[in-house]
Amino acid sequence: MSVIKSLILAFSMYSRIPVPHVWLEEKDMKYTFGFFPLVGVVIGALFSGWLIFARKFCIGTITSMCVSGVFLLLITGGIHIDGYMDTMDAVHSYGDREKKLEILKDSHIGAFAVIMLVTYVLAAAGAFSYIFENKNTDIFIIMGCVFYLSRISSAFAAVNFKSARNGGMLNSVVRSVSGNVVNIMILLNYIICIAIMTYVNAFAAALCLIVQAAVLVYYRIWSYKIFGGVTGDLAGWFLCMSELCCMIVLAFV
Repeated sequence: MSVIKSLILAFSMYSRIPVPHVWLEEKDMKYTFGFFPLVGVVIGALFSGWLIFARKFCIGTITSMCVSGVFLLLITGGIHIDGYMDTMDAVHSYGDREKKLEILKDSHIGAFAVIMLVTYVLAAAGAFSYIFENKNTDIFIIMGCVFYLSRISSAFAAVNFKSARNGGMLNSVVRSVSGNVVNIMILLNYIICIAIMTYVNAFAAALCLIVQAAVLVYYRIWSYKIFGGVTGDLAGWFLCMSELCCMIVLAFV
C-alpha cells in the first residue's frame, strides 16, 4: 500500500494531475522520488502529442508556443517556476548564505525574479520556434523525453545531495525516503529514458544526456558553494534550467 500511496503523493505534490485522495503517513513518502519521474512521462507524452497535432493541422508557431506554455503551467501548477523565481531573487540579493536562505522562504516576488523569468521565457520561446519548425518530428518526441529526463536527474539530486537546511518540503520528504530502493528506481527510469531517446534519435539523445549531466554537475557545485546544499526552490531552478538547456541544444540539432 505504501508503494501506491507514494505514487499518488508524487503526482499530487509535483503536478495538478487528478489523483485519488488518500490518507498519508510519513512512511508513505519513502518511494515518492522513485515515482517522481513518471510525472515527466505524462507531461512529456502530452507535450509531444500536442506538438505533433499542431504540426499536422498547421497551427502557427506562436499559437503552439503559447498553448504549450499554458499547458505546462496548468499541469505542473507552476511549482518549479516558483522555485526558479525564488532562487533568482536569493542569488541576486548578494547577501550572505543565511540571507539567501531566508529569501528562498519569502513568498514575495522581487524584481530580479521577474527579470530572470522574462529572460527565461524569451530564451525558451526562441528555442521552441526552431524546434517546432523542424521538419523532423522525432525532435518533438525527444523534447517530450526531456521532461522525463529532467525529473530523473532532479530526483537523483534530491535523494543524494545534501540539504541546505533542516526544514522545508524537500527535506521532509527526503528524510522518509528509502535511499537504496529509490536509487534503483531512479536508475531503472534512467535506463528506460536513454533507451527510448536513443531509439528515436541517437544524436539528439546523446546531446541531451551530455547537457543534462553538465547541468547536474554545475547544480551540485553551485548549490553547495552558495547555499550549502539543495532546497526545494533550488530543485525547481535546476529542473527549469535543465529543460531550457536541452531545448536550446535541440534547437541547434
